Amino acid sequence: MEPLLGLVVALSAEAKALLGKRGWKRIAGRRVRRFRLPDGANVTCVLSGVGTGKALSAARWLVASEGATALAAIGVSGGLDPSLHAGDLILPDRVVENGGNEDAAWTVDAGCLEIAHSSLAAEGLPVHRGSVVTTPQAALTPEAKQSLFANRQALAVDMESAAVARAAGESNLPFFVLRAVCDTAERSVSRELFECLDENGRVLPFFLLRALFLRPSLAFDLARGRKEFAAALGNLRRAWQVQGRTNFLSLLASRGTDRGKSVDGASGKE
Repeated sequence: MEPLLGLVVALSAEAKALLGKRGWKRIAGRRVRRFRLPDGANVTCVLSGVGTGKALSAARWLVASEGATALAAIGVSGGLDPSLHAGDLILPDRVVENGGNEDAAWTVDAGCLEIAHSSLAAEGLPVHRGSVVTTPQAALTPEAKQSLFANRQALAVDMESAAVARAAGESNLPFFVLRAVCDTAERSVSRELFECLDENGRVLPFFLLRALFLRPSLAFDLARGRKEFAAALGNLRRAWQVQGRTNFLSLLASRGTDRGKSVDGASGKE
């Protein structure tokens, strides 16, 4: 089986930062891009949209239809650890799903994680190892983030990583997560501005203008949010380029070519 990395990206801005505007196709109702990295790794990326359900559907499609031998989730996240800054990178060694009747967790292969961390640190990027938590709803307030940090001791929160980890676990494949902090632990994200985005994170102009008309003070929040988002996307782009120049992604995909056997515990559910 040919090694292939299945990449799940939730937001249009993340997809553009990592892969650019060109080369995307509509396949089976999904926005997809297939390409090869400088290290020789074959990659199929799906722009999934925001949320656990969309990410899980995209990840399962990558395995069933594209033959992915490893999965990855890359994108921005909310910071939970108060010491983190906008643009800081998170390489999770553990992904926790928060919500539902029973929480679940998956661990990332330590060997692959060490390779990824070393390459990013060598480039001087602000990278941290720890756990991330995936929630069904966005954590927009400092209080919500403080609660998650106290209960989970996770570095960051997102809405997709656990879904990709779950899909990897279902097929006994290795997985990899890379997140960049966008809004920090003490940062409050306005509900009005959050609701001005579509499912792919694109701004809905009419709703944004209406929100700014009704509450002009949101302009300050918008400017700050754009600056932090740009910092997160910039470091995500640099990190992706670094990994593309190494053999890390090829190694990850190669480890999942034999689906019938355990892959070094890489997709192990706790």
